[in-house]
Amino acid sequence: MATPGFGGKILLVNLTTKQITRLDTEKYEMYGGGHGTSTALFWEYCVAPGDWDLQDAFDPRNMVSLMTGAVAGTGIPFGARTSVSGMSPQCYPIQWFCHSNFGGTFATMLKFAGWDGVAVIGRAESPVYINIMDDKVTLEDAKALWGLTTWECQEEIWKRSGVRYGQEWQQVDGGFTLQRPSIVTIGPAGETLTRVASLVHGGGSGAGQGGFGGVFGSKNLKAVAVLGTGSIKIADPRGLKDAREWWDKTWRRGGGGFGGFGGGQSVSSCCVGCGARMCHNRNRAYSVDSDDCAESTWFSLAPPHPPTSQMVNQKGTDIVQQLGLNAMETCFMGPMSFDTSHNKDFPIQPKVPAYTALGWYMKKMYDMKVIGPGTKFDMAPLPMDDFEKQEFMEIYGIALAKRIGIGNHLAEGTARFAEKLGRTDDFNTLCRLTMWGYQDHWSMPGVEWAYGNLMDSRDINNHDMSVGTKRGYTCEQFVKILAERTLKNDPFWFDYSWDTDQAYKTGIYSKHKAEWVAWHQHYWNYYKESVGFCDWGYSQLFNQAHPEGKGHTPEAEPRFLNAITGRKHTFDDGMEIGRRSWNLKRAIFVLQGRHRKMENFTGYYYRPGASYCGFAPELPIFDGSKWEWKNCKELYFSREGVDQWKTHFYEVEGWDVESGFPKRKTLEDLGMKQVADLLQSKDKLGKA
Repeated sequence: MATPGFGGKILLVNLTTKQITRLDTEKYEMYGGGHGTSTALFWEYCVAPGDWDLQDAFDPRNMVSLMTGAVAGTGIPFGARTSVSGMSPQCYPIQWFCHSNFGGTFATMLKFAGWDGVAVIGRAESPVYINIMDDKVTLEDAKALWGLTTWECQEEIWKRSGVRYGQEWQQVDGGFTLQRPSIVTIGPAGETLTRVASLVHGGGSGAGQGGFGGVFGSKNLKAVAVLGTGSIKIADPRGLKDAREWWDKTWRRGGGGFGGFGGGQSVSSCCVGCGARMCHNRNRAYSVDSDDCAESTWFSLAPPHPPTSQMVNQKGTDIVQQLGLNAMETCFMGPMSFDTSHNKDFPIQPKVPAYTALGWYMKKMYDMKVIGPGTKFDMAPLPMDDFEKQEFMEIYGIALAKRIGIGNHLAEGTARFAEKLGRTDDFNTLCRLTMWGYQDHWSMPGVEWAYGNLMDSRDINNHDMSVGTKRGYTCEQFVKILAERTLKNDPFWFDYSWDTDQAYKTGIYSKHKAEWVAWHQHYWNYYKESVGFCDWGYSQLFNQAHPEGKGHTPEAEPRFLNAITGRKHTFDDGMEIGRRSWNLKRAIFVLQGRHRKMENFTGYYYRPGASYCGFAPELPIFDGSKWEWKNCKELYFSREGVDQWKTHFYEVEGWDVESGFPKRKTLEDLGMKQVADLLQSKDKLGKA
């Protein structure tokens, strides 16, 4: 019998053999659902058989999983995510096992159909889509859908389903619904196997990072459609209702989201059940449920070009959503840029864009005459003389998605495009990518975010920490609140000393920071990517509106989950599940080739100007005797300091400090003896 909050079964589809299998969710519950379960499935079906080298994400043996967690469909705040996992063609230089996620209605509908997730391996002979109607699962011919945009594909599948949205109750296989199928699909970018192709659901709830649209394309998989007429069993409905009311009374759900990056906020919507209205607040004329994030500034041009008009930006959002392109990876600046004129030695003047992404980098190379007339890289079909016009934007998107002309090189992503040009040294200066080939948020994000990137396989996209000055609180009071809310009571976790000896004692190179990053990664692996809590709502250690400054972490997570599942898990029980899935993923990384020697930041992290960013530059600093906020806008890393931090981090995690490989005791204590045995057979187990 399924644990409350779960459907109880996982759909496994082998597109090569056309075999459709039902797996019991209970077998994988020790990994928490979502990304944790997907990691366990990847290990079982892709790693343990040992029949390939885990290097090519477009290999049919790669598994791509769309997995829900316990909170999907329960109507709690910030709890409607679908986690996407598999080897990523976007990762660089190795196509690591990776992850992404998206919101909308898909996770809830999948749960209403009785499924906790869909895992796909193999490659179909010709284009297909997976059609799920409650327990009935079929592979449908998608040859007529191939070439359609993401919006056109969904419209066509809705027509085929015969289900009319919101008109009247309709009977479907013994159940009744007012809903149409929820669909995640690819556009032309995924079909041509671009490494920067997204999965798109609805008007634009997308899994952008990871290139999983290309993985779908490599499998000849156009879409997954699901319609569910069932419900989700809740162990304690009254307790869940009380928890929801407690949340809303104590921490009111917000609205208005990102301050209107996309503008036109006359109509707002949200992921099913959330109520926060943070992410889907574009004008009705431009797809009401389209994400209002990087997509809405895709064609914002960096200085010295004039600002892009709101109308053109909104049109650009529609283009990337329909073509199925990763907006953050392929954009021209992002939402803003930051002043660098005070540092005349900085390589990007006078302002550095938030994202030195594919569009910006391409134009920089053109201006420097690395590509274009007189070089071996023809710019056709891009009309470079019309760079600032809407027509250029449209042609750029199509060229990228369909691999036309220069678009064939751009479709490999920013890192591989730089490699094609023989300019990987630009990662130290102009092309500010993370060490795994992803765009970094805001030039370089917060310290724990950066370290998380280093230990994971992509920009971890964690927006949950705001450690700048807080109204009505001293710095010492603030860090004590954070320390108490983590349940570990170590205020030095939040010391950002970086340019003095204190950095090695309690600051960014210390064991304290290693413990904080480990906490953060364990939390992320369980509560966000496995349970399904949204990054915009969790974690929250501090809340200015609370009379004592308390955020809802660590009370909210177990209170919601225990009401849903009937378990009696503590917050730390969840953290231990996160630690288990994190270590399993580490084992996959190790088998793909990860080693301590590889885990070094891209060069610009070690240079002055790494942190140029306008967001809360004041960070908590402990000088050995007192706490105070200091401006850390100039923060950058030292190689010696990062090397010390890595040693601390490996020790905290129970990994070999020389190799970074997990130790047998660590894995066995987490119930994963079989993982230790396989690593040992490959000479990849850490020394005892």
